[in-house]
Amino acid sequence: MAAVAWVGGSVFYALVLNPALEEVGPTEERLTLLAVVGREFREVVRLAILVFVITGAVLIFTRLSVPRVTTAYVAVLAVKIGLSLWMFWLASRVGRSRDDAVKPAWWRRPQYLILWLGTIIYFLSLLLRVLFEQSLGPIP
Repeated sequence: MAAVAWVGGSVFYALVLNPALEEVGPTEERLTLLAVVGREFREVVRLAILVFVITGAVLIFTRLSVPRVTTAYVAVLAVKIGLSLWMFWLASRVGRSRDDAVKPAWWRRPQYLILWLGTIIYFLSLLLRVLFEQSLGPIP
């Protein structure tokens, strides 16, 4: 549910809220709405990160304790952890004031990178599940 809330909220922001607010222009109401939405969504993201860290730690310890875990599993897990840490760092940067004189391309903005990283991490999770189940071998 944490992934659905975070990634789903990011999709909503990227595809619905941000484009709609761009049409409104830089009004006082727009800035107020962005501040309120950002503050509320930040709490959702913080809770999601806490859930990810706790459940991830439990999965790491339970799955790495299986004697037949493969090197491929460990390698994919390391990539997933690295991308997750990058995503968490980006999430901590969203909404901070910065010089908007040079705006990065839309796909390089933190909220869009978070969306892409979340999607990649989701597919890595699916791959990890397959790799783990394969390491267990056939069920008698």
